[in-house]
Amino acid sequence: MNLKLAVLLLSSSSAAAFNVAPWESKKVQMLTEAKKNFSNVLAAGAICAATLLPLPCPSNAADSLVIGTPLETQLANFGAASYPVFNSISDVTPLTDKFLGFVDTKIKAPDVADVAAKAVDGLLAIPDAAITEYKGVLSKGVYAGVSNANCVTLTGSGATLQKLQNSVAAKSVDASKITALTKKFAPANSAVPMKGGDICLPPSAAASEKLWVAQAELTANMPKAEASALSASIKKAGLQATRPSLISLVSAAESTFSKSPEAIKMVAAGKAVEPSVIATTAAALK
Repeated sequence: MNLKLAVLLLSSSSAAAFNVAPWESKKVQMLTEAKKNFSNVLAAGAICAATLLPLPCPSNAADSLVIGTPLETQLANFGAASYPVFNSISDVTPLTDKFLGFVDTKIKAPDVADVAAKAVDGLLAIPDAAITEYKGVLSKGVYAGVSNANCVTLTGSGATLQKLQNSVAAKSVDASKITALTKKFAPANSAVPMKGGDICLPPSAAASEKLWVAQAELTANMPKAEASALSASIKKAGLQATRPSLISLVSAAESTFSKSPEAIKMVAAGKAVEPSVIATTAAALK
């Protein structure tokens, strides 16, 4: 799940988690929001930031929790708003280091391991047909005409993937499950171009919109039992975050995403989609 892994760390540390906006004058407000929302985004690198909580599988396509709903529109808006911001990132690895350092020192190791294990179980439970559909969106929609010869990469994403794979949380998961997960998502990963070890970004705002919606729709196919278990595990781990401990992550997110008008617009789009994600998840898990 290369693309989802890399994107989680970036956006969960900005629009969804830390609400990095009007910067220094609202530092207290940011930390309050971060504390409130952190349990919704600490997924140990397994769930993309567009789908902060796992959305349990609908009974059929007509019952999609994403397509044809306000959530789809809001996710597409975030995809468009985030496009110029991701393209302007010079290096994501400092944020990766801060995030992993935070997880290693501020969250109890057994709880982090449980999140990782539950995330892998949930991803393995996603039907193969949903992954095939996701691959189709990637190859025919998001990355149509994109290759390593003409793409813009997310600088540092290759190093981020390696750090995540070598993290204590990832290594705590049964090796046979990691092997199975790699095999299961290989078709989708093959549709994501790479260059110099880094993933290629969508080539346009419209393509970015499709990516965020497709990722949400994919995650929505996680069965209810696994989604519920993962949601509970994320909440338990995330509640261990304290206001002071989040300061370094807020600063790292600011440094990575800058304080540009585009970044502020992305933050606003992230704030707009977050209530819909949480509400949809809560309703679906009842």
